[in-house]
Amino acid sequence: MHLHSQPSKTSILNTLLSRLPARHKAQIRSAQLKLKKRFVETFLSYGPAELEKNLRHLGVRAGDTVLLHSSFSFLSGFNGTPGELIDVFESAVKPDGNLMMVSLPYLSSSFEYLQSLKCFDVRRTISRMGLVSETFRRRNNVPRSLHPTHPMLASGPKAEWIIADHESCLYPCGPGTPFDKLVQLQGKVCFFDAPFATFTFFHFLEDFVKDRLPFSLYTHKLFEVKVIDRDGRERMVNTYVFSPDAIQRRQFHVLERQLRLRQLITCSRVGNTGLQLISVNDAIACTKEMADRGVFFYDIPNPSGTPNIV
Repeated sequence: MHLHSQPSKTSILNTLLSRLPARHKAQIRSAQLKLKKRFVETFLSYGPAELEKNLRHLGVRAGDTVLLHSSFSFLSGFNGTPGELIDVFESAVKPDGNLMMVSLPYLSSSFEYLQSLKCFDVRRTISRMGLVSETFRRRNNVPRSLHPTHPMLASGPKAEWIIADHESCLYPCGPGTPFDKLVQLQGKVCFFDAPFATFTFFHFLEDFVKDRLPFSLYTHKLFEVKVIDRDGRERMVNTYVFSPDAIQRRQFHVLERQLRLRQLITCSRVGNTGLQLISVNDAIACTKEMADRGVFFYDIPNPSGTPNIV
């Protein structure tokens, strides 16, 4: 006798849904979202005060310099605007701390972006890094670094120093850049409902080990890019970008696994929001230890022919 497993209720439901007209599917999805929103608002809602309290528990202190990655959604449970979310993070590091965000103007790679870019306007080119980043960019007290591929935003007493001279750096995330200054300030990176894979400081770590890699991290070509500074003046900025080879070889999960094994990423929840925090100095120390063992976060076959992953 042959035994046949019974189809699950979920698989039956999915089969039935797949046969519905697109209009009916859209109506069902809309109803599901409304139910989720109502559930979050009823049971998982929280305000600015509760968020700041949770940030303290996570490890954010007054005087810290924090690079924030965020994903703003009504499903997070935060009952405020993107601007109010920014206010909480600025309040958490006041009076002497600084808040930073990335404001990359593309969703592809910097190499692809520069193929079609005509001009980067530091005043008007929008951030593609989400609603919170774009809201932060539009604030009057937030200067933006004059770099066409990795422009950074900052507020706080050291904001101008943080973004200064980025346009003079040939390597967009290396020495002299706002990422380097984040290190000098012993900064931290915080994730508000954003996956750890949004860890843009990863690019600084790449630059940190670039001389040990068996391939070129950057393109051999130096790009000359037209930019417009905040005074409306047209200028030219020279920069290298990450090579297509390096982009294809990246294995971010290798770094993330090592950081989590060492318990260097602190995690917390408030409402329906996931929060994570890491010290950039801890990330550098972990990367150095890995590199000293010959382990990198790329697809690099070792002498035995097996991939270089741990």
